[in-house]
Formats: sequence, structure tokens, C-alpha cells
Amino acid sequence: MTHDYLVWGTVDTMVSAYKMMDEKGDIVPDVESQVVVRRMLTALIRFFADNELLKVKPFDADGKLIDRQYFRSEFADEGIALIKRKESAWLDSKASKKNPPDMKILEKALAEIRTGK
Repeated sequence: MTHDYLVWGTVDTMVSAYKMMDEKGDIVPDVESQVVVRRMLTALIRFFADNELLKVKPFDADGKLIDRQYFRSEFADEGIALIKRKESAWLDSKASKKNPPDMKILEKALAEIRTGK
């Protein structure tokens, strides 16, 4: 039996980690970075949902993200393979920061996974 470990934390938790120091030396939210990170993570979750890589529905009936944690058991095997193969590379890429985020890196890797490459 596999351990059902945490794969992704909530978007709000990840976004709230982006902070900066203001001119007074106080730590404050880095709002600009938070907007980019929220857009990027929402696009990542939508990609996984649209490609049936998640076993749960991450968006409500109105298309709004349900901010929650995601565990191993909630991912298809292809989803876990994609995370292992390309998720961190995509998150670190300029493509993920675009508006809207460019998903080509993930699309290519998923196609390779699905064709057995």
C-alpha cells in the first residue's frame, strides 16, 4: 500500500509565501509576485484537470478554483509522471510567468508520457 502523501499545498498558502521588504524595513506581501504565482498555479491545476490528470474536480460549477490540498491518491499515474518529469522545470521557466502561462513544455512532456517515450 502506498503512502498518500501531500503533492500540492493550497494555492493561497504558496502565494502567501511571496513577501518583500518595504522602504521601512517591514516584511510585506509582494503583491506583484503573488498575482503571477496565483495565475501560474491556477493554470497548472487547470492543465491537470483539463487533461484528466486529477481524479478530483479542482473547480466549482462557476469555474472558480477550489483552493485545497492535493494528495497522491487524487492524481492519475500520468499526472504523477508529469510532475516528476517536468513540473519543476515549467514552474521555473519564463513560460509559466507569461499572461496567460505558456503550457507547451507540459503539453510536450505529457504527449511523450502518453506515447511511452
